Amino acid sequence: MSSLILSSLAVFFKNLWGAFKQSGLYALFWKIYNGITGSWKNSKVMTMLRKHERDGESKQSVVSKILMSPFTFLEFLQRRLGALVREQIEKSCICKWSRTYVQNFMAVNTRFFGVMMLGVFIAYNAVSIVRGGDFSKLSLAAAFLGGIAVMMNYNLMSFLSGSKVVDIVKSAAGFKDLDFEFFDKSYVSGVTRLVLAALAGLLAGAAMTVSPIIGLAVPFAAFGMLLVMYVPIMGVFAAVFAAPFVPTMVLAGLCIWTVLALVIKSLADESFKWRREGVGLSIIILLGVLFVSSLLSFARMGSLKVWAMYFVFWSFYFVIINTVKTKEQLYGLLKLFVISGALVAVYGIMQYLFGWTTTNAWLDENMFEDTGMRVYSTLGNPNVLGEYLLLVLPVAAVYMLKYKFKELGKWAYGAMFLVLALCLVLTQSRGCWIGFMLSAVIFVTFYEGKLWALIPIVLCILPFVVPQSIVDRMMSVGNMDDSSTSYRVYIWMGTFGMLKHYWLGGIGMGEAAFGNVYPFFSYNAIIAPHSHNTYLQLMVEAGIGALIVFLVLQGLFLKKMSDTYRLDDKKSLDSSMALAIASGVAGFLAQSMFDYTFYNYRVMAVFVMVMAIGIALKYIKEGETA
Repeated sequence: MSSLILSSLAVFFKNLWGAFKQSGLYALFWKIYNGITGSWKNSKVMTMLRKHERDGESKQSVVSKILMSPFTFLEFLQRRLGALVREQIEKSCICKWSRTYVQNFMAVNTRFFGVMMLGVFIAYNAVSIVRGGDFSKLSLAAAFLGGIAVMMNYNLMSFLSGSKVVDIVKSAAGFKDLDFEFFDKSYVSGVTRLVLAALAGLLAGAAMTVSPIIGLAVPFAAFGMLLVMYVPIMGVFAAVFAAPFVPTMVLAGLCIWTVLALVIKSLADESFKWRREGVGLSIIILLGVLFVSSLLSFARMGSLKVWAMYFVFWSFYFVIINTVKTKEQLYGLLKLFVISGALVAVYGIMQYLFGWTTTNAWLDENMFEDTGMRVYSTLGNPNVLGEYLLLVLPVAAVYMLKYKFKELGKWAYGAMFLVLALCLVLTQSRGCWIGFMLSAVIFVTFYEGKLWALIPIVLCILPFVVPQSIVDRMMSVGNMDDSSTSYRVYIWMGTFGMLKHYWLGGIGMGEAAFGNVYPFFSYNAIIAPHSHNTYLQLMVEAGIGALIVFLVLQGLFLKKMSDTYRLDDKKSLDSSMALAIASGVAGFLAQSMFDYTFYNYRVMAVFVMVMAIGIALKYIKEGETA
């Protein structure tokens, strides 16, 4: 039935497009398009973008070699200690037990989990009784289920491969070829796995007496940590998916653990070579400038703590470009990124529909009394949510465009794109709307410039489909009667006052340093934790040098995405994705003029991850054309 519906829709849109191409209106649009694109191709901007530069090690300066010395040192250790590390890993019983635990967990082996549940029952009740508590009847039910599971010995993951429902879900998500029998069957038998299951259950049961959530997390956390150590790229997948959901410190811990896993892998794998290029070099320089400013800060300890978070999340860039090495890995990661974003957006829309919020603190109720609430989903702030969505939307658009009409994936990603776009609207974030418009302009111009000929039609339709509240909100940009606008302007004025004195070296990173100095320059007694502008914030924190390095970093990244875009036909998936990533980053940078987009560390981490995925795409694409 679903196949018939999709086929009918495909035929309808195909016939509609064919009829439009035969019309005089299409011919007029095509002439307009040719005129615009001819001027664009000969413009100075395109002339500059055509200058293709490659990063060659022979051209690296002495300074860059010094800055990249940590990677050189790791490669030195690999040559000297690699054989010893590999030998110890192969002989280690701990490594063998870890693999056994991971494989049984991935297989969802019934006997393994049954023994674990029995272990939870024994430990929980033993500790409770020793503490003077009562016997838990609920744990008895868990033990009963565990006993039944012990009598069986099935790998539940194997059953998913033959499920039609699962096949539909896989097709919609874009993982049609995913095989659920990805575990090693040689590890899902024997006594060792049952001993490990019992130990994990005993630990979980004891932890549950303190907190049920902690106890439940113990076996899963152990599995996750061991899996990442076993396959570091799984830490990348987990970080990209979990970034908008988990607390900042959990995300930081995941990133640190993945870095450790990759370092161990680099020592043990004799064929491993660290990737390092211009964007990575710029990141190291930026971190160095920020570190110096933190040492000289007006609130040194507070600044160093902020710098540590920057160091963790910006360093994750090197993890991604050194683990994502195939197209299957890269596009699987991007699909997971879109699915994660869609879940965030669905929750945001549900907030709006069911009123799951307690404040309208981000709205001037005198000017926008009919606007309603602003959603923030899992990210705690509407502007922060909008910044996250700016990075996801262009990637979702590519998948929506690239799947065929008859494929379920096209409709699934089309629905996800609409959900993401609707959530962006509901954030009521004018800066993010402007950022999205810039992102859309860049994407449409380079992907299908002739679509600009439809602008007159779109402009005629918009007044009938865009709610008046959205129009009023957008038209209020720059209106000083809006408290949000005046608030930002007064903060910027105070920040410029600070820069007159601290433009060279800055005041130090973080809210503490800003709070110590800003009150002396504030206007209208406005209190602010930061300058509400990423570029001003970088300059006020670490001086003009930090701003220059950051701008060079972003310019270099966009240049590399331009190079990747031109390595193939502009309509290919690779070129389209490079364009989407660049568009998302450009939109994010536009929003950075209206807010301090790195104030939320999780969004900063996602921004770095998107940049790293873009560079990983460049490496993969150049490997194909080499």
